[in-house]
Amino acid sequence: MKNFKVTNLKSKVFHYLNEIEKDQFFTKNSLGNYKRENVQELKRERYNKKLRDFAFSVGLMAIFTILLFMMCGTFSLIDSLIF
Repeated sequence: MKNFKVTNLKSKVFHYLNEIEKDQFFTKNSLGNYKRENVQELKRERYNKKLRDFAFSVGLMAIFTILLFMMCGTFSLIDSLIF
């Protein structure tokens, strides 16, 4: 059974409802003042964002580590040529 987060756009109050409660809620209330969001999709989007941020951080660290090692090798080569 799907769970939904129903937000009132005017007062910013939200309710967590399942499918049956959501249908009953919208038979009593108009559709125009509310925003419906699927809770499982919200959780999946948050997880994917955290995973993307983690992968970006690890990739960036790898690139900077490689650049650091390349710079150290370059500087040692220059030092050996000068002295």
